[in-house]
Amino acid sequence: MKLLFVQAGFGAGGTEKIVAMLAAHRAELGDEVHVAAMTCPEAGSYFAYPDSVVLHVLDQPEGKGLLPLSLRRLANIRKLVRSLSPDACLSFLTKINVLTLLAAGSSVPVIASERNNPLAQKAHPVWRRAQNALMPRAAAMVMQTERARQDLPARVRSCTQVIPNPCAPIAGVAPSPDGSRLVAVGRLDHQKGFDLLIGAMSLVREKQPDARLTIYGEGAARACLEAQRDRLGLRDVVSLPGKSTRPGEWIRNADILVLSSRFEGFPNVLAEAAVSGLPVVAFDCPYGPRELILDGENGLLVRDGDVEALARAIDHLISSPAQRAAMAAAKTRLQQKLSPATILALWDRTISDATRKGAFRHGKPAGEGYSHANA
Repeated sequence: MKLLFVQAGFGAGGTEKIVAMLAAHRAELGDEVHVAAMTCPEAGSYFAYPDSVVLHVLDQPEGKGLLPLSLRRLANIRKLVRSLSPDACLSFLTKINVLTLLAAGSSVPVIASERNNPLAQKAHPVWRRAQNALMPRAAAMVMQTERARQDLPARVRSCTQVIPNPCAPIAGVAPSPDGSRLVAVGRLDHQKGFDLLIGAMSLVREKQPDARLTIYGEGAARACLEAQRDRLGLRDVVSLPGKSTRPGEWIRNADILVLSSRFEGFPNVLAEAAVSGLPVVAFDCPYGPRELILDGENGLLVRDGDVEALARAIDHLISSPAQRAAMAAAKTRLQQKLSPATILALWDRTISDATRKGAFRHGKPAGEGYSHANA
């Protein structure tokens, strides 16, 4: 089977991690796998791909012209789809879903996956409306939580699958006795709520003077966050070193993960912490934390946006070594639910069903051109 994955970039985000994992899995099964992205870091993809997977970067400097960026991207995706003639396209995130559904038309089945919270993200509303209008064209729609599926238009819920992200434990968790090393991970932007977390740290410091927070990530909000930190006198308390050097490296010097997001699609970093035995404190934002954290068992959930409650929860967990140890021991609950073997099997079934639909739609005999996934 020939598969084309389409995503926004080859950077360090959660979507990029899942696409890399899926692509490697399907290549290992014997598929011809292509992964396209609009952009790529100068150093190459943050996540590694097998040599057999072909990567395509669609935004090229020589391609700039009079057409708006979205139209150029639409043309580039359409050109790639026509040249490859894949058995299926898998697209990720709102804008890419819209462009891929338009580019593929009725010639190739598209599995569109929403990875964020389209009701909350600050994209132009035309993109959400366009995705809602185009969803019926998709062979399948994939959401990461049932709450996200319920927020879709009623007419497309029936063809929507709920597939959480696969997540394997990260080695290297080594908690310190005092529990004072806090970490947060994500893009430095409004969605991730690091401004709220820095505000909470000014309250935590009053009761936990040894507490330190490291925020891993990069983004447009760096200058504002650094200014806020310095204004609150937290320069020696809060550090922003940039992205971790390797995927998962952030977990090695952490006692507690804090998720301060205003909204999420499915917080990968929260899942990584929970399956690895790292206690967490998280805002109960839509979507993801409530689906991953059983309050008091493997982490603490805090009322969405309540900075004072966040500070109290952090203070409580730092002061409770026995509860931190119990939360670490509760990691097996999510390990089973999010095991890569379980989740990748759900994707295999979705791909198989979508390609069968495409075969019947175009009069192709069932089984022709298929491999392992349809067996």
